[in-house]
Amino acid sequence: MLTGLIQSAATLLAILLFYSVDFLLIRRYDKQRQASGSGRAWDFTLFIFLLAALLILQPTLLPILSYRTASPWGLIPQLAGAFLILIAFALHIWARTHLQHYYAERVEVQPGHQVIDTGPYKLMRHPVITSFFGIASGLFLINPSIPTLAALLYTIWDFTRAARQEEDLLTRTLPGYADYARRTPRFLPRLTRSR
Repeated sequence: MLTGLIQSAATLLAILLFYSVDFLLIRRYDKQRQASGSGRAWDFTLFIFLLAALLILQPTLLPILSYRTASPWGLIPQLAGAFLILIAFALHIWARTHLQHYYAERVEVQPGHQVIDTGPYKLMRHPVITSFFGIASGLFLINPSIPTLAALLYTIWDFTRAARQEEDLLTRTLPGYADYARRTPRFLPRLTRSR
């Protein structure tokens, strides 16, 4: 099992890679937004950066908060976590390029808003949120600790709540969304075809 500084470096790399691409995508698509302002919510971004700092520093400064094993099998969940992060990252990019300027870090309906039902949105209603779940789960597998578990549970709670708020708003204000929501699963694609 990789520990300490290597866990910190892996967490830092995952977070830097994610936020670098996220900032580039927001910067690119904010130019096309018809709503005022940016898709970025700076209070949320600041909170996430503080949480990221804790997750990066914890394996090195507070290793007692992590599960550790000297057994070689301990590397298997860590490799699975890295793979899960890569898959989630690919899903995130795929979803964001389909959503384009309709993405925002808050629940909103923009002028000219329409139902996006292509790419990953054909398979699930919230692929961006699913990617967040995958990244948080992957970080937990890389560093099974109290802070990463808390971050994973917070991610699930917060983004499930945000998805419900978004669905309520879009069902009320966006023609065709209620029908889309009935036929499309929320976070994970169906394994079987629906009839």
